[in-house]
Amino acid sequence: MKNITSFDEVGSKCLGATDVLDLNDPHFLSPNNHTATLDQKEIEELALEMMSHPRVLAAKQAAARRWRMMCTDEVPSEAWVSFEKKMEEWTFHYLLLAINGDSNYPKVLDHGYGPPHNWFGMDVPGCRGPGTAENPDNNYSWIPVDGRSHFELHGKLSDKPVGECPFHIVGNLSMGMNLACLDWQDVEIDEDGNFVITISPEPANGRKNHIQTMINARYIFVRASRVNWDQKPHALRIKRVTPPTAPPQSIDQIAELANRYIIDDISENFWFHRMVACVDINTCTEPETTTFFGGMAIQKLARGHLKLNDNEAFVLTLKPGGSKYFVTVLYDYWLMSGNYWSRQSTLNNDQSIANEDGSYTYVFSLKDPGVHNWIDMLDTYEPLFMIRLNQLPQTKDHDFGETEIHTQVVKLCDLKDVLPKETKWVSPEEREQALSKRLEQFNNRYVV
Repeated sequence: MKNITSFDEVGSKCLGATDVLDLNDPHFLSPNNHTATLDQKEIEELALEMMSHPRVLAAKQAAARRWRMMCTDEVPSEAWVSFEKKMEEWTFHYLLLAINGDSNYPKVLDHGYGPPHNWFGMDVPGCRGPGTAENPDNNYSWIPVDGRSHFELHGKLSDKPVGECPFHIVGNLSMGMNLACLDWQDVEIDEDGNFVITISPEPANGRKNHIQTMINARYIFVRASRVNWDQKPHALRIKRVTPPTAPPQSIDQIAELANRYIIDDISENFWFHRMVACVDINTCTEPETTTFFGGMAIQKLARGHLKLNDNEAFVLTLKPGGSKYFVTVLYDYWLMSGNYWSRQSTLNNDQSIANEDGSYTYVFSLKDPGVHNWIDMLDTYEPLFMIRLNQLPQTKDHDFGETEIHTQVVKLCDLKDVLPKETKWVSPEEREQALSKRLEQFNNRYVV
């Protein structure tokens, strides 16, 4: 391990009282990717070293044992393949949160969920895991805050800004306890693309860019959704206005915090997993607001559970109810995304082709049926999936747009008999071109 003794030595200092966000600051390590920051690099670097810390290793073993104890014989055998690899990602995710877990010295942790990647000369493991159900369109950021102090979050739009970016205050690590939210559509941005959001216990009192905290606030949680995969997350930096109330944590203190995070968050993620795994086989729930599940209050969610053979297809038609951004994501049985970067296991509305009546029909199958709106089941026979619908029309009574889903299981050979006549079919060459573009767009997330 490097000669690092405390979190204060990781990454750049948070913005001081007179500082402003400056993209020319050495904090930003790439002019084309505002998530490639000194904080991100050094937090991940420290996490790689701390994966061998005895308290972290003990927590990983305990967490894997708890997951196995909580799961019954109903878990399909294919779900246990590479289970230890999934626990590696689980551990790394919570280690990242522990390293950036002190609101006295907050930093912006980007890529808090994501698959394995290589940048800054580092092979970085994924940071997903059982029950995480992350949306592959999103860049997830965590910024530690508390319910007593004052903070400012400084931001600047990228050259190709994301289409959705709500800011939540969450009271737990799994984002299930949403305490407050500033919707992206309500953020005031100046003519140069800059914005500042104040975070404190006081009410807004007319301020537009303000989030009120409460005593159990833990993190600012940011979902930057790429409606188009060429879009880029905004530049973000955090300023703690209130002076720190304690010295920086030592490495051993961080390891102890990580130990608790890795073990204690299992029950919450097990709930997320069960809310989808409990759905009847080869069905999908109607979209519903996600407050009950712990999701975003400005979102509707549909949950599905499949079990198909090689010659079957699950056909789903969605009426999105005016949603400006929606996405269908396939997960394995653990509610963890797979290889979505070089295979088409997710599609959002920008990547999909609509039917003539404005609905969208998707085909889930193990074999490629040659349909444009195909969801690749990634060689898994019993996957889960979710459909998220955001930016829905809303009345003064918070009555979201009307959505609707219809499904059926058919033989692959009968697909043309049940799909709309205007269905877009693709050749193997067209599919290969689409997948090549998909991988190229994904790789830009880790450009330095």
